[in-house]
Amino acid sequence: MSRQKSMQPKAKEKPLIKQGIRKSAGWKPYLVFVIFTFVLYSNTLNHFFVFDDGMVIAENKFTQQGVKGIPDILKYDTFVGHLMHIHNETDADHMQEQMKFLAGGRYRPLSVVTFALEVEFFGKSYTYPDTNYVFKGNAFVSHLVNILLYVFTICLLFLILHRLFPPEKDKKWYLSFPFIVTLLFLVHPIHTEVVANIKGRDEMMMLLGSLAALWFTIKYFDTHKIHNLLWSGLCLFLGLLSKENAITFLAVIPITIYYFVDRNIGKIVKSMLPLIVASTLFLFIRGAIIGFMNASEIYPDLLNDPFLNATKGETLATIFYTLLIYVKLLFFPHPLTYDYYPYHIEIVNWSNPVAIFSLMFYLGITLYAIYGLIKKRDIISYSIWFYLLPLSVVSNLFFPIGAFMGERFVFISSIGFSIFIGWLICNYLPKLTKNTKSATYLTVCFMVIILCLFAVKTISRNQAWKDSFTLYKTDIKTSKNSVKGNYLHGYDLLKKATYPSNEKQRNELCEEAAKHLKRAVKLYPGHADAIEKLGNLYFDCYKDVAKALHYYTMALKLNTENIAVLNSIKIILDQTDNLLAENRITSTLDDLIQSYDELLSIKPDLGEVYYVKGLIYGKYLNNNKLALDCFEKALVADFLKTAKFYEDAGTIYALSGNYEKALHYLLKAIELGSDDYITYINVGVIYQQLGNSKNAHLYMQKGNEIKETKKIAITKL
Repeated sequence: MSRQKSMQPKAKEKPLIKQGIRKSAGWKPYLVFVIFTFVLYSNTLNHFFVFDDGMVIAENKFTQQGVKGIPDILKYDTFVGHLMHIHNETDADHMQEQMKFLAGGRYRPLSVVTFALEVEFFGKSYTYPDTNYVFKGNAFVSHLVNILLYVFTICLLFLILHRLFPPEKDKKWYLSFPFIVTLLFLVHPIHTEVVANIKGRDEMMMLLGSLAALWFTIKYFDTHKIHNLLWSGLCLFLGLLSKENAITFLAVIPITIYYFVDRNIGKIVKSMLPLIVASTLFLFIRGAIIGFMNASEIYPDLLNDPFLNATKGETLATIFYTLLIYVKLLFFPHPLTYDYYPYHIEIVNWSNPVAIFSLMFYLGITLYAIYGLIKKRDIISYSIWFYLLPLSVVSNLFFPIGAFMGERFVFISSIGFSIFIGWLICNYLPKLTKNTKSATYLTVCFMVIILCLFAVKTISRNQAWKDSFTLYKTDIKTSKNSVKGNYLHGYDLLKKATYPSNEKQRNELCEEAAKHLKRAVKLYPGHADAIEKLGNLYFDCYKDVAKALHYYTMALKLNTENIAVLNSIKIILDQTDNLLAENRITSTLDDLIQSYDELLSIKPDLGEVYYVKGLIYGKYLNNNKLALDCFEKALVADFLKTAKFYEDAGTIYALSGNYEKALHYLLKAIELGSDDYITYINVGVIYQQLGNSKNAHLYMQKGNEIKETKKIAITKL
């Protein structure tokens, strides 16, 4: 019997299988898996919440409520709680409506429920670095749970492989095919994103539920007990509640049974019924909650649709280009990055030889997998199925997923890769020598080399996931042309510049932030958030109001009702006069006027802009005519006209000799609560000019009283 055939057990071999498990496996493999997992990932236990962890834990209104938030977690799209946080929104239904415009749709409540439980029972207060935002959580517990879930997943995978491929008689357990495959899967560095990123728990819980469904289906064929089918349906349902990718096991499970357990189609169909019911129920719930995706409704944004400006041919070529990158990373996992957004991967067309080769490669392995299913049922074709089926739903071939690719997307598929490599190691390495002892040494040495290389890469890669700043700083070196990477790193640097240890560090952080934010805008001129942050940067770091307003205007060109930008503009306008008086604005007056004109060309109804523009003409450029023209335009605009507005307008009218209007505006300022003694004195002076001595004396006296009162108050202080 060939070695390959010995790895394909028949159902009648069950007594031999049980004996093999007792003699060849025992507890030793599981102990090795536990030790390896903690050696590889224990350095994540002191890590903070990072990257997407904010969306499901730190910045998620539902999760932060602990147990009380669980009903809403189950009721809405997974990211609704996060959107409510960033928009300071209380209407969850409104946020739910907005989610339909994002590619993919996400109903993955189960992992988020576990985060809410951790907040409830283990939560302690954290402050986000470089912000004043306080939230509840427990990073140590969350990372520990991730490690334990990874251990459970690994052990279950080994249990299944050991049942499907029982070790050969008299063969060492650590040289067995199931052990080698499981160990290869365990140490692969491409899994660092799933384990080291707390949010990656959805991937692990999804795979754990899916493998459990496979295990109970196998148990049904071994025992013929119906309750195993009920358990299989429940496990798949829980896997689907963790992440939708579990749906691919509707194909993986029957193919596995057909290859290695039982070829009776009728029995296989019967075993699938609970799985189909569970999947149908999940899809019904998901559809009722978040609706069904319509590609035409997806918001046209590069970060939501990486193929936004690509032709159909370019889209397909780029998809196959990225699919080959997956293969490359499985064989050679370097460099790794969280960021495969545009344009870390560039749009390519069919003139690119990599895209053509990838198409031929995937067509070839797909045809071989089909041939293997029909004719051979060999391990190679099975490994291809285990690779292709989970990959299909995240490939962008059938529906958009909002990104080119991601390392977490091949978490399941890497099992197929590990089976393939394990088969090569077990089937071909021993054939390089006729000596049994030498073959053993050769296999052990090869495995040690692979495991050491993968382990070193995994442990070192984990360090990048220490916190968001470390991750962004590390991966921008790899993803230099990523719009998202440059934006996130630039924004993080800007936040750090708010709390610098010294002025030199502040300037360095501001310069570095500007570099990355400008890079993001250059790569994608439609990136409204990056443009807005550049406006914030030039005001916060340099008090360059003209440049800040220039970038805000750019953002408004993309969306004239951008609330965040409009609020930032109002803050700047409110502070401009004081900053000019204190000589703190670095922009020239001409540049300021030009920036106001640019802004008004986009939003001509901004009364505040006319008002501040009038102040500059009147107080700083001594051009009362243009100042009054601006004030007149401000008067008819819809904005909150404060006492200060009427004080300034009245002063300019008085300087221009229009005492009637000056008096009207200054009295309006007093009516609105002005307590500036100069306003009262100016009213008195105007009354005197108009020949009303009585009112002149009254207001001048009141002004002097206010002045003396303030002097006394200042003296007491």
